Amino acid sequence: ICVKHQSTPLLCFSVTAFATTKMKTIILATILGAQSWKSKDRTETVAKNLTNCIELGTTCSENYTHTSDRNRMVKSAAECCDATCALWTCGKGWKGSVSYHDNIGKSNEKCCDKTCSLVSCPSGQGTIPSLANEPGLEASYCCADLCSQHACYGSWTTDPSKAKVVNNTNEACCQPSCQSVTCDSSAGLVLDVSKADTAGTTSNFCCLKTCKYMSLNSECPAGYGIKPAVAANLSMTLPSGVSSSNETCCSPKCSSKTCPPKTIAVRAFANDFADSVACCQATCATYTCPFGWVAVVANDDNPQGAAPAEACCERTCALFNCRSESNSGWFNSTDTNKLSSTIQSYKTCCDTSCVNYTCPAKSVLRPSPETRPSTAVSTTCCEPAMCPELRDNRTSMADDVNCNMKNQSECGKSFWTFTSEAGVKTFVPCKFQAKPLNLCRLDDTNITTNCSGL
Repeated sequence: ICVKHQSTPLLCFSVTAFATTKMKTIILATILGAQSWKSKDRTETVAKNLTNCIELGTTCSENYTHTSDRNRMVKSAAECCDATCALWTCGKGWKGSVSYHDNIGKSNEKCCDKTCSLVSCPSGQGTIPSLANEPGLEASYCCADLCSQHACYGSWTTDPSKAKVVNNTNEACCQPSCQSVTCDSSAGLVLDVSKADTAGTTSNFCCLKTCKYMSLNSECPAGYGIKPAVAANLSMTLPSGVSSSNETCCSPKCSSKTCPPKTIAVRAFANDFADSVACCQATCATYTCPFGWVAVVANDDNPQGAAPAEACCERTCALFNCRSESNSGWFNSTDTNKLSSTIQSYKTCCDTSCVNYTCPAKSVLRPSPETRPSTAVSTTCCEPAMCPELRDNRTSMADDVNCNMKNQSECGKSFWTFTSEAGVKTFVPCKFQAKPLNLCRLDDTNITTNCSGL
C-alpha cells in the first residue's frame, strides 16, 4: 500500500496475505493519519529510501527487461530490470533459440531447448548425427537404427568397424565384397565363388584365370591352341595362382599335321584345329565350275573346301538379278558379253530402262519409265506429247456424245475416242471455237494415237 501527501515522500507498505489482524490495523491507522504528516517528519518514515519501478520509470538496457512485478519496492533502478535469456549460454545438450531471447531467465530449462543428444535411444539404435544438436525430445524423432541392424548382401559384406554407425545404407554400413569386383570375362577372368562374400576390391584377389586367359596370352605350345568353345567356357578355370595348363586347355592344329599324297595342306586351315576341319584337301585345279561361274586361275592351288564354287570360282552376270529392286530401272540382259562379266553391278550386267531415254520431238516418256526396258524403237519408251493432257486432264466421251454437245467450260475437259477394226485407238480432243460459230468442235490439229493407259 503506497500513500503520498503534498510534499511528503511516497510511502509504501507491502501487505501479504499472511499479515496478522494487528498488523493490518497498524497499517490502516498509518494510512488514515497520513494527512497529518508533515514533510519535516522524516525521522518517522520507516522506509524512506524505498520506491517502486513504476514510480522510477526505468528504461532497461539491451538484453535486460522490466521485472515481472513492477510494483515491488526497490532501492534503485537497477533492481527494476532482470537479465533475459539472450545473455544465457546454453549448456551441453541444450540449444538456444532467438524465440527465447526476451524471456527472463538464467537456466537451460527457461532459455534453451533440449537436443536429441540427451535423448536415450532404444537398443540397436543411436542418435541421428544430423539431429544431435537439434531440439528433440522423442526417440522416434531423434534415433535411428545402427549399422549393426543393417543386412549387407550382394556386392556388399559386413564391416564390423561400422557396427555403431547410425545409418541403414550399404555405402555407410558395409564394405565391398568380391561380388562388387568386375572380373573381365573378355580377358578370361571369372569370379572366385569361394570369395563371393569376402571383402575384396581387386581382380587379383577376387578373380580366377580361365582357358580364355591362356588363349589371349598365347600360352599353348607351337602347333597347338585353345578351341573357341573351350575358351568361351569360362567354367574351365585354372587353379588359383596358376597362369597356364596345357593339359586342360590346349588342342593340336592343322599346322602340326602332314598331308598324304595328291592332297595339299589347306593353308587357310593352318590355324584351325585338326579334329574340326579337313587339314588336307583336293585343289581347285581339279574342279569344274558350275553354270554362272568361271574358274579363278589364281586359286588353282587352293583347297576346294566345303563350298568349292566359292573357293575356286567367281560369279558372272548370268547369276546377277537385275530386278532385285522393282524400281531399280534395270532389266536382265541377253547379251552374252554382259553375261560373262564377273563385275557384279547393274551397269555391267543389266540393260537400262526408259528412264534416261531421249524422246524425239513432239513426244514424251511414257508413265513409269523405270519399269519399261529400253529398245531401239522410240515408241517403246515414248508417246505423243498430247497423251498426258488427255490422260490426266480430260475424259473420253461416250459413243453417243460428241464435242458439239459440250458447253464452253466442259469443252476443254473432253476428247473423242475412235477404235478401228484392227483395235487401234485414235484420240481427238475437243476445242472451243468462239468465232464464227461459238461452239465446241473436234480439234483435228491434235489427232493422237498410241497413248499409254487410254
